[in-house]
Amino acid sequence: MTAVASKVFPIETLREFCIRVFLHLGVPKADATEAADVLASADLRGVDSHGVARLSSYFGMLSEGHINPKPKIKIVRSTPSTATVDGDNGLGLVVGPQANRIAMDMAEKCGSGWVAVCHTNHFGIAGYYVLQALERELIGWAMTNSTKLVAPLWGAERMLGTNPIAIAFPGNREPPIVIDMATSATAYGKIEIARRRGEPVPQGWAIDREGRGTTNPNAMIDGGAMLPLGSERERGGHKGYALAI
Repeated sequence: MTAVASKVFPIETLREFCIRVFLHLGVPKADATEAADVLASADLRGVDSHGVARLSSYFGMLSEGHINPKPKIKIVRSTPSTATVDGDNGLGLVVGPQANRIAMDMAEKCGSGWVAVCHTNHFGIAGYYVLQALERELIGWAMTNSTKLVAPLWGAERMLGTNPIAIAFPGNREPPIVIDMATSATAYGKIEIARRRGEPVPQGWAIDREGRGTTNPNAMIDGGAMLPLGSERERGGHKGYALAI
């Protein structure tokens, strides 16, 4: 196992670093601050795979022109309680929070609010959006598709995304209930972290390019695939497969 040196930074230092990186890449100050808050929220909840560790991927996409740093986000159609938002290929960390606010505003006026988003990209930790709803005493529900990384049950080819689901609702005098999960056996970011650390992943997370189970994160990344939640039929893999679809 390869030893990986680590250093602990205060969350405000990490947040400020993220803001400076986004500003350097042409993202406006308000958007950069919001994007940094989404990343920081993941680290604060211990979801390292979706926190500041993901900044390098956003850096690459923005640097190469694959993400619009200054999108003109707009509602393309709506009713009092539903809307479709066009993200103009902006950062999901910016488009997602704006769409979430639209949904919450609708919910407070009409009882429920539902917003679909198109033309954007990775929006960070799904739990961020439902936690925002909790702050307004609302039930929150966030879902997204993603890049195909997961093989169907009994399959060997990547055909599904990790397709996370997050739900939260207030508990009145009790703590709120917060659910945030991928519909695959794990989040892809956790496989990336294992790769960087030179560590194996648990059996049941992934297969190699030949469709054989593997604990080597490189084998999954190099043409393999992730498995649905439950991994095998006997362990409930059909349920993760169905949730992803």
